[in-house]
Amino acid sequence: MSQLLNEVLGSLFVALLSFAVPLFLICGTIVYTKVKRYKQSQYYVQTGHRYTKVLQDTGLYGEYRCVAEIEARRLAPLILTNLYLPHPTKRDRTTEIDVLFIDESGVHVIESKNYSGWIFGREQEQQWTQTLSNRKKFKFYNPVKQNELHMRAIEQLLGLDRSCLHSWIVFSDRSTLKRVESSSVPVLNRKAWAKQMTDSVESRLSAAERINLYEQLRPYMHVSDEVKAAHIDAIQQTKSPIG
Repeated sequence: MSQLLNEVLGSLFVALLSFAVPLFLICGTIVYTKVKRYKQSQYYVQTGHRYTKVLQDTGLYGEYRCVAEIEARRLAPLILTNLYLPHPTKRDRTTEIDVLFIDESGVHVIESKNYSGWIFGREQEQQWTQTLSNRKKFKFYNPVKQNELHMRAIEQLLGLDRSCLHSWIVFSDRSTLKRVESSSVPVLNRKAWAKQMTDSVESRLSAAERINLYEQLRPYMHVSDEVKAAHIDAIQQTKSPIG
């Protein structure tokens, strides 16, 4: 009896092992590939964030996914992340841009909202609404207005004509833009945005101009911890959602 039991247990162990080992190898390969791709991205080079940190932080992951989409569709794109620019109206403050890239059509300023649920909002409203599956609702500052502040900061800093500036509001593909109205600024899920940004565009900037703009903006990506802390404090003290 004990010999038969041992044989049965041995067979079960072999069967489980034959199933678990390939599964482990497949999962390991997938994880290795994703980590390798991440470490080759400009997002990792510029931020230095660990992959595990990015996965655990919804906001950071949204930014990384935007960068990954740009890199997948553009050849050697000029990308900058987490720029702290002088506030266009308040001298003692900064405004932070999530992701920015420069191509022949101009400077593309991206406000990433890696939210889930249903999204409601109009271009003129101060607050938009996120509704989750459990019916909980959360208010957040109108991202169109938020990115307009970023556009003005870029405009003042670089002296660019507005025709060379492009504002994008990018939501997660896990969200549904249930009733969003914006006539002047595209508000899109990430996949739709990635497709639209590759559409043919009018050439406005030469290669030399693009590199010059990139070099002007790059120092604002490497600001001190004091500047970052002051930025957060200013938002908290005024209870302002604009960042």
